[in-house]
Amino acid sequence: MQMPRLSLTTRIFLSSAGSVILVMAIALALTQQSAERAAIVSITRGLTATKERVLELVTSERAQLGSRARIFAESPEYRSSVESPKDSGDYLDYAQTAAEQIGAQWAQLISREGVRRAKSDAPTAGADTLTGSPLVRSALEGKLGEGFGVSGDSSLIQIVSVPIFGAGGRVIGALMAAKTVGDSIARAVGAQTQSDVLFYVIDNQGGPRVAAATEKARASGATLMASVARGMHADTGEAPDPGTGTMLEQLDLAGEHFVGRSEPLLSAAGSPIGGFVALRSLEQELRATGYTAVRQTLLFVGAGGVFLALLIGGITARQIVRPVTALADASRRAAEGDYQAKIPEGGRDEIGTLASAFRRLLADLKDKQALVDFLGASASGGRTQAIAAGAGPQDATMKIPAGMGDFTMLSPGKMLGTRYEIKSVLGVGGMGMVYKANDKELGEVLAIKTLKPEMMSVDASALERFKSEIKLARKIAHRNVVRTYDLGEVNGLYYISMEYVEGKSLKDLIKERGRLPVSVVLPIAKQLCRALEVSHEEGVIHRDIKPQNMVVQSDGVLKVMDFGIARLATRPKDSGHTEAGMVVGTPEYMAPEQLLGDELDARADLYSTGAVLYECLTGQVPITADSAIVLITRVLEQIPKPPRDVVPDVPQSLSDLVMWVLQKDREKRPASAAALHRLLDEIALT
Repeated sequence: MQMPRLSLTTRIFLSSAGSVILVMAIALALTQQSAERAAIVSITRGLTATKERVLELVTSERAQLGSRARIFAESPEYRSSVESPKDSGDYLDYAQTAAEQIGAQWAQLISREGVRRAKSDAPTAGADTLTGSPLVRSALEGKLGEGFGVSGDSSLIQIVSVPIFGAGGRVIGALMAAKTVGDSIARAVGAQTQSDVLFYVIDNQGGPRVAAATEKARASGATLMASVARGMHADTGEAPDPGTGTMLEQLDLAGEHFVGRSEPLLSAAGSPIGGFVALRSLEQELRATGYTAVRQTLLFVGAGGVFLALLIGGITARQIVRPVTALADASRRAAEGDYQAKIPEGGRDEIGTLASAFRRLLADLKDKQALVDFLGASASGGRTQAIAAGAGPQDATMKIPAGMGDFTMLSPGKMLGTRYEIKSVLGVGGMGMVYKANDKELGEVLAIKTLKPEMMSVDASALERFKSEIKLARKIAHRNVVRTYDLGEVNGLYYISMEYVEGKSLKDLIKERGRLPVSVVLPIAKQLCRALEVSHEEGVIHRDIKPQNMVVQSDGVLKVMDFGIARLATRPKDSGHTEAGMVVGTPEYMAPEQLLGDELDARADLYSTGAVLYECLTGQVPITADSAIVLITRVLEQIPKPPRDVVPDVPQSLSDLVMWVLQKDREKRPASAAALHRLLDEIALT
């Protein structure tokens, strides 16, 4: 029997619907595979950050406990009472007083022979000899002892022991104190790192038991402890190397998939007595990357296309399938590194919305790839270090600028204070020397900028304002901003520690090429706007935006330096200095109100951004002059030529936007960096 011939509409629908389903399945598979790989990488980084935050918090709490115990033990009144008590029963009172005042769970007094005299939470505790404890031995040797311990069979505690010195500096005993590691630390870490955390102890049978945890981790404590136990006793039946952590297998907790990492915690003797587990949700990570929303949207659009094809036949099916197919093809090509696909214009329906979103995504990816390709083509051997951008390498035997006294420039191998080891000299910036250094406490590489003494010769109120600005700058955490860590002082030498990054300064790129193509300028401009968005939200105005303060890494990421530092160069109007002393910076990039010494807001940074974009597009600054006085006058009065008049290849819309940002009157400029970013996005998509 011959099968009935299908109608043209049906055949068109079946063909279109089949293509939609197939292409979307391929796109989803590629997207899911890519998203899961990215999520696992992100989770691994997040677990490392969680581990570091846990160790930072517990170490900080233990340091505070040790500091309070030392201060209490060094009290003359307490020391004399311990050395010459009225009767032996006073020792218990002293131990209880110590526990109460230093905020410990318990405290105990130990004689110089290592015998316990009293324990605050155990009035009937015997006079045991404790010389076998490394903590006690350290204290009786005059040193601080610290480590983790187990109380009962399920409480994780931090223990410190400090010496009690008598007359003549001799050790007359020791004070030991302990504090529980509780749920508060787990919750604090979880809130800060978007992870779940569980602390555990190893009980008398050698198995792990929950000690403290976030709510979700505690609810799945039995499953987690079983996984930890398998990791502890895998293959050898022994605990792992205490200096290393263990990645746990993917766990299914209450229907949600988690990736975990177990880290040991050590006693004073160096043996593991417990540890902690950090967990991150795979589903949550996928949602954060936008994959879940994209997948749901693709599935919805595909289902809608199939349904409409059934209703109105082949013509409608083709209208729906065509843009969906184009989107799926673009998704596949993007997964393979090809961002040249053209997304058709859509209507106001879901497909149009998806097309618009995907077009923006492809534009961003294309911009970044263009910047990466440009950097590769512009490589000229060697990279310019971010913090030293604009300053060439310096002779390590040079003297520090005048005002440093007898100090010479820090050379490799020298120490700044007791914490920072100088690795190399990176260069001289506008405010002082810049070094690559190793943080001995954290074992990390960072950059150190030592400030010229004359930069710090301001009144106390100005210095305090600068310190406040640095505190604000430390809050800026964004991939387009070089992190500022701290402001310090050693023997009268002020310095700023900051993130160490490598790349090529934007100024060097412009010097090499004369001007940059629009395809490179747009991603630079948008990343600069992102950096300004987050800084302005924290109340930090940069004040010195210029190409020398920007570095482009080899992966196409722009880094903006020196947030908060320019405040040091700004003096109050009533300080008695001349105007030239009040206005410090680079006039070519400074807003008119900044040159006039007016109160600044975020729009001053926008003007500087416009000057930077002008130079990127044309290879020259908007306004030039042979002297600083003439330059300042021209910046205040002269209207620069539009970028398109200098370089005809510059799009009219981009040229107009740059001139808008360079308005003399700040009220006529875009209102914010976010607004400027949106305008740049519109240009990128045209």
